Amino acid sequence: MKWIKKLLGKQESSGEKTAPSEVGFEELPAWLEESSQKISSDIEKDVSGIFKELEAAISELKESSVRLQEAKVEGNFDVRAVKRAKSNRENVTKQVGVFLDKLGVLESRDFRALKEYQETAVQNLNTCLEHMSQSFRYTKTVFPHESKDLTESLGETGQILNKLKGTIQGHKREMDALESSSAGIKEIQRLSASIKAENLELEAKTRKIQAMKNEIAKTDQALEDFKKGEAWQNLQRLQEELDTASGRLKKAETGLNSLILPFSGNLSKIKKLHESGRYTLKPDVKQQLDLCLEAPANLDLSFFPELQKVFEDPALDIQTQKKEKTLAQVKAAMSGFEEKKKEYIEARKALEAKKAEFAGSDTGKLTELEHKEAELLARTRLLEEELESSEKKLTVFKGELKNKEAEIQANVAVIDSSVKIQLLP
Repeated sequence: MKWIKKLLGKQESSGEKTAPSEVGFEELPAWLEESSQKISSDIEKDVSGIFKELEAAISELKESSVRLQEAKVEGNFDVRAVKRAKSNRENVTKQVGVFLDKLGVLESRDFRALKEYQETAVQNLNTCLEHMSQSFRYTKTVFPHESKDLTESLGETGQILNKLKGTIQGHKREMDALESSSAGIKEIQRLSASIKAENLELEAKTRKIQAMKNEIAKTDQALEDFKKGEAWQNLQRLQEELDTASGRLKKAETGLNSLILPFSGNLSKIKKLHESGRYTLKPDVKQQLDLCLEAPANLDLSFFPELQKVFEDPALDIQTQKKEKTLAQVKAAMSGFEEKKKEYIEARKALEAKKAEFAGSDTGKLTELEHKEAELLARTRLLEEELESSEKKLTVFKGELKNKEAEIQANVAVIDSSVKIQLLP
């Protein structure tokens, strides 16, 4: 393959095709490792000469510092200026010494170590210059030649470090692409595993939903078969009879209430008069009056003669004309009450009997099937919601995977534009 030949330093013959090479995704880690080694080798070659220059510059800087430290005062200077220059010279050489100590020796020349070494060296150099700048102003006045040599040595060291930076920057894009590709492989593997797991989850949920739908269909059929049977017919008949009995009771209750309704307003007025103390009812009459207003079915026929006496009582503060009208209504109610109450009681007994008969009928099978169907439908809806959520999650994973694949392909192109990655299916 072309990329192997390139890594081994072999040249293609003029007769060989130059079509893009393909590297399988599984081969990509090995390809990246070999590419990294080749780029590191190129970097090593590029920086080896720079480090020789740096060693020479460091040696010259050390000598310049020593010359400055040992320099004699030449010329006529004020005693105070000489004293100040010597004391500040100590700080200048001290700062240079600190810089040289921190510069040290680079043990490894891999890209990260080189980058960190260069950045730290420049930072330390700037710190050295900053800390010695004030002292240098006094030192160079008395020791101009030695100070100039030291300045030139520091400048040369800085230029070489900048040269090293340029070399590092020249390979930075490739090294960043290598690092990003390695991280991208792990991310693609993670996303691929997540997609696979999510697909399995989708398949499992789809099977469960289909199984439940099949069970719902069976339950529906069982309900349909049940409704064709004798038990269902009996239930339907009992329900109809129960509805008829309920209607009969309601009609009887309405008939009973219609006897009381015409004079119920006056009954309420008498109740208020009693409660306010403007008229007094006997306890048993008050009790029957409450029943007459609230539950006429429980009223005793003996109440009506007592009620007549109340309306005939002159002490009752109701207009004479209204009293007479109400007395006629009470008499009419009394004459029809017994029959209406009897109808009501019979209708109520009939309804209670039908309720008891319906409660005693075999509804267990129907209840069981309806409960089963409701439970299956609820579980199916829940699973369908989970399925929808999984589908959305899968779409997100696939989108992220597509982006990562495009990203890793772009990074590989930075390393070698002739290589194309065969990504996972």
